[in-house]
Amino acid sequence: MAKTILIVDDEELVVDIAKRKFGNEGFLTIGVHDGESALKVIKEGPVDLIILDVEMPHMNGYSFLNERKKIPGADKAPVIMLTAYGSMEPIFRRNGVVEYMIKPVRFQELLDKVNKVLSASEPSLDVINA
Repeated sequence: MAKTILIVDDEELVVDIAKRKFGNEGFLTIGVHDGESALKVIKEGPVDLIILDVEMPHMNGYSFLNERKKIPGADKAPVIMLTAYGSMEPIFRRNGVVEYMIKPVRFQELLDKVNKVLSASEPSLDVINA
């Protein structure tokens, strides 16, 4: 059964490209442009992994993570955070992020990270400087 990836980024082009590329790799993809929309998606049903941008209008990545904790079972999906800022590891650890990548992100490296997280029983926080 194909794994479902929720892609949350305010840049429409980023979401569109990621959806297409992950779809070509056999994943089911859902793309949204803010944290509020992402919360609606996870309330409707579980996803296997979330790729989440930090900086977004209306509800940023951190606010999304805090609100997600209020939804029973929603925190089971691992999160790969995308950020333009380095040195964010302590903040990510406190918020349950298992991996993060620094923008700009290369798709192959993100795909490798996604496969690693989905195949791991206990993912650990790691970083790729893309």
